[in-house]
Amino acid sequence: MRVHQRDVEVGVAGRLLAGFLCVPERASGLVMLVGDEELAKDSSVREVLHAAGLATLGLDWRTADEEQAEDWTVREGAHVELIAHRLEVARDWLQRDDVLSLLPVGFLGMGLGAAAVLVAAAHQPQGVQAVVTLGGRPDKAGSVVAEVRVPTLVLGAGEDADRAMLARRVFDGLAPGMRKGLQLVEGASRRFEEAAPRARAARMAAAWFSDCFRAVAGPGVVEWSEGTA
Repeated sequence: MRVHQRDVEVGVAGRLLAGFLCVPERASGLVMLVGDEELAKDSSVREVLHAAGLATLGLDWRTADEEQAEDWTVREGAHVELIAHRLEVARDWLQRDDVLSLLPVGFLGMGLGAAAVLVAAAHQPQGVQAVVTLGGRPDKAGSVVAEVRVPTLVLGAGEDADRAMLARRVFDGLAPGMRKGLQLVEGASRRFEEAAPRARAARMAAAWFSDCFRAVAGPGVVEWSEGTA
């Protein structure tokens, strides 16, 4: 399947966040990737999503000066709300595109992004149709987890007892009656560094997004061409 790619920039509060948009020729949905450098650099997760007919948008959620700031690295979780706000602005940016606005949208969060996608989904429930947290620290979303109403899949590291416990806690904190899932991925350490478990997690995420997107009334599939970009 051919995947069209282009660089993008999203303006947020006077700052420009650089990003990379990838759209399969027949796209049935779009997943916004929110995570640390590991997610940004690893193409294996994106490739699984693309093979499932899902477009992806990855942004540098921190500006260049923020990348160097000690505060970002020392106080993990201190900027969850900021990243969530930027995710919401980026979601609004997609809505202004005549073609991309037709696609249902999902959030995939790793690292600090696992909490940010939950916060953004709680703040903007009409703007997203599915959420997946892949490892990371979704618990950093705090009490906001209980406000999420978007279908949410929590993927935890099966080989890390502490992170598995956190994943269960977040799952239990999601509202009863909503569509939600919990899967502890066998063989995965806390950062999902192992190739096979990460690939399995990516396939689970793709299946969750595809299933949730099918449940959303809409155009179904968007045909993407060179002229569209």
